[in-house]
Order: sequence, then C-alpha cells, then structure tokens
Amino acid sequence: MHSDVARSHGLLWQYRTNEMEDATMEHRLEHDEEGVSPVIAVILMVAITVVLAAVLYVWAASFLEQGEASPFGQFTSTKNSNGEYYVTVITVSTNHDLEAFNYFLKDETGTTNEFGEIAMQNLSGNPTGIDASYGFKCGGDDQPACEADLTTRSDAVAGDSGSNYAVAFYDNDRDGKLSSGDKLTVRGDHGTGANGPAEDDWSIEIKFDNTGDVIGSKKLG
Repeated sequence: MHSDVARSHGLLWQYRTNEMEDATMEHRLEHDEEGVSPVIAVILMVAITVVLAAVLYVWAASFLEQGEASPFGQFTSTKNSNGEYYVTVITVSTNHDLEAFNYFLKDETGTTNEFGEIAMQNLSGNPTGIDASYGFKCGGDDQPACEADLTTRSDAVAGDSGSNYAVAFYDNDRDGKLSSGDKLTVRGDHGTGANGPAEDDWSIEIKFDNTGDVIGSKKLG
C-alpha cells in the first residue's frame, strides 16, 4: 500500500516536473522568437536597401553612359577643275567645338586613307589638326595667343598641294565650332593645282569624339 502511494507521489512529481520543463521550453521558444524577429526585420531592411541602391546605381550608370546625344550634319560636295573637292557643311544639329570632331578620308572600298583631328591642338606635346583658319582665330583682340607650332602646322596645311595633307579645313565664320558654311578641301590629282590622293567616289566622314558616332559623310565628286 505504502509502495503504491509512494509510486503515485513519484509519478505526480515527475508529471509536474515535465510540465515545468515544457513551460520553460515554451517560454524559451517564445523568447527566442521574440528576439529573432527584429533581427530578421533588420536583415530584410538591409537587403532591400542594397537592392534599391544597386538598381539606382545601374540606372544612373546607364544614364551617364548615354551622355549627350551625337549631333548630325548634312554636307554638300563639289569638284573643282584645279584638282580639289570642296565638302561644305550645310547644317549641324547642335554646335560643338572643333576639338570634338575627327575626319576620315576613305577610298572607294571604304579603306581609310587619312584621318585625324580637325582642330589645331597640342596632344601629348604633338601639334595636330587640319584647321587652315587657325591663324585668323588667335593673336588678335579678345583672342587667345597663337601657338607657334600650331601656326606653323596650319600654314603648312593651307599651302600644301595634297602630298602631305590630303584634307584641309576652313572655319568659315571663325567661331571655333563645326557649323554651317565651314568647308573641307580634299585634294585630288585631276587638275593642275593639286597633287593629292582623292578621287571620285571617295568619301569624307566626320566623327563625334564623345560617342564615336559618324555625324555625317559625303561622297566626293
């Protein structure tokens, strides 16, 4: 009898102990869940912030890569009996300094015969350019001082028959920009006044440095 009572008390004690352990475990789980939730929320907020930042970065980068749109130009071409072709600018959609443009003289197969900068400028200490009007745009009132090496090159371009410089540029309004009325003189050998390589069906291309786009081209002849 006594053993049965003792056994009953033992089972009751074990039952209550198990209940206490279960309650403690539930409390711990509830406490852990309460502690984990803010952490998960912070992680989610950080993740969302990172994703939004990445999206904004990609959008901004693509916008910057687009940059300014390339201008487009129209040109006309005439042939002179002295052996020269005149490619005249009819219009350019937006004005940019001559430093923003390159020229390419191409033969009938599309192979480049001559290319370079249009504006007279020093690049890495080397004078470049084919602007034969340079001397008219420096040295005067409200004009920058002329650079001797650029003046020498400009005079050489203007006076050449085509053996050294197949193309010369003339800034008609002296504004330092590619604009209506400006002219490229391309030297051929079909007359007595020039000794250049250009022939009928050759072409001149003008490229915009900022994008590398061809803004216009014109077949000679």
